[in-house]
Formats: sequence, C-alpha cells, structure tokens
Amino acid sequence: MTQSSSSPSASQNDQHSLFDWLRLLFVAVLWGTAFILLKIAVTEIPPTTLVMGRLWIGAIALLIWMSIRGQKLPPLLPKPDKRWLWFVILGFTGATTPFALVSWGQQSLDSALVGILMAIMPLTTAALAHVFVPGEAMTLRKFSGFLLGLAGVALLMGPSALNDLGGPASIAQLAVILGAVFYAIQAILVRNLPPTRPSVAAAGLLICAAIMITPFGIHAALNMAMPSAKALFAVLALGLGATGLGGIVLMVIIRDNGPSFLSLSNYIMPLIAVLVGLAFGETLGLTVWLGFAVILAGLALARQKNKSV
Repeated sequence: MTQSSSSPSASQNDQHSLFDWLRLLFVAVLWGTAFILLKIAVTEIPPTTLVMGRLWIGAIALLIWMSIRGQKLPPLLPKPDKRWLWFVILGFTGATTPFALVSWGQQSLDSALVGILMAIMPLTTAALAHVFVPGEAMTLRKFSGFLLGLAGVALLMGPSALNDLGGPASIAQLAVILGAVFYAIQAILVRNLPPTRPSVAAAGLLICAAIMITPFGIHAALNMAMPSAKALFAVLALGLGATGLGGIVLMVIIRDNGPSFLSLSNYIMPLIAVLVGLAFGETLGLTVWLGFAVILAGLALARQKNKSV
C-alpha cells in the first residue's frame, strides 16, 4: 500500500484523472462533515467512548467488506506477520490518539473551527518530510508557507490565547492541533508500510486502534447516561463514513497518487467543515475568517513549485 517501486512519488508529475479528483473530493466531504457529527455525539458521549464506538464500527464494516471480496488479514499465528506491528503504530498515530484529542477538544469548540485548525496537518507533514523523507527537503518556499500557516493558526487562536494559556479554550485548540500533528506523523509513516491492499491496511489499523482505546472507552461509559438516538446515529455515521469508508479511500489515494496529492484535500475539507457548521447554526467571527484565509495561503505557497530560472 505504501510507496513501492510502482507507487507514485512526490517527484512525479501532477497529471491526475477526473476519477482521482472525484475520489479526493469524496474523502474531503467525508472528513469535512465528520466534525459536525463529532459535535453532535460528544455532547452526550464521553470522547474515549465515542472514539471506541466509531473505531469498532469502522473496523467491523471493513471486515465485512473484506469477507465479501475474499480478502483476509495478515496471519497472527504461529508467528505474527510484520505488518501487524505497522498496524499498531499506524493505528496509534492515525486513529486512537488523534481521534481522542480532536473529540476531546471539540467538546468546547465549534465544528467549523476544528475543521480549520486541522488544515495545519499538510504543513506539518511537509516539515516532517524534510527530516524523514529523502528527496523532500524543505525549500524556502515551503518553509515560508509553513510559517504563514502557523501565523494563521495564531490568528485563529487570537491574542487572548497568550493570556489564557492553560485555559479551557486554548487547551482545546492545542489538543486539535496536536491531533493534526499525529495525522501528519501517520502520513509519513504509512509510506513505509509493506505492500498491502488498502482495505486490509485500513481494517488492520482500525482493529489495533480500537483495541487500544477500548479499556478507556468502557471506563468512561460506566457513568454515562443512555445517549439519544441522534447521538448514536452520529457515531454510526462516523464509523461507517469518515472512519471505515474514509480509511479505505485514504489508503487507495496514497497508493495510487501519493501523500502529496492526498494533502490537497486539506484545501477542501476545512471549507466543507465551515459550510456544514454554518448550516447547523454556528457562527464565525472576522478573526476566524482571516485565520482561515492565512492558513489556506500558507498551504498554497507551500505547494507551489519553484520556477526554473
């Protein structure tokens, strides 16, 4: 599933088919609408219990899909396939930890703001790639885009964040940003996963992620009141959509087009999160819109190619 000899690399040209772009739009819609579903669910369900639910729903859905297609997970006995170690690492960095951080942060943040904060992920990926990915050095243009993106995040958090360090609002936003950093770490690590079918890789990491969060999810659920049908439906939609189906499409896009192409979804996903949030009655102040614009400008600058001279 990762970048093998037949996988696209960052150095390839950017010629992508209409189907490639439709897949990218599809996954951006899945992720962009996930934040309002999180907001609905986390008002009644503890974050770790919510994460446990969406992960198991996504994992079971993928196992059913694999069974229909005649696919199997790598063997665990008598000796575990080395891909299981990768599933544990990718599950922790790309699901268990960021899902929990974002869900916790969204208890006190609007879904639109969370979607915008997540746009820092591709900029973080570029910074990590400079250190860990051969051939993806941080150019002056990328570095400038990275700094501009950070300025946008600072603008989003506002000057009050400096006076409210340790306060609920600033901690919630920092939790979301840290979640985005973990997504970026996964984007770097997934390039080294041994060749694996996208649905198998997605199912394997979701199973490992679900197992890791389950003790915490059950503990939190012990004192939880019965959630409403609305909250339960939000968890079901998260599990089947952004988690299960989104996991497969993510793996397919990285396999066929590379992580750089996938990062383009971060232009679309925050906008969808904003539009959906507005449709559900959320409001955004001028500072948020300005921060959003600055982050997108940073993304655009970081992705521009240097012109030959």
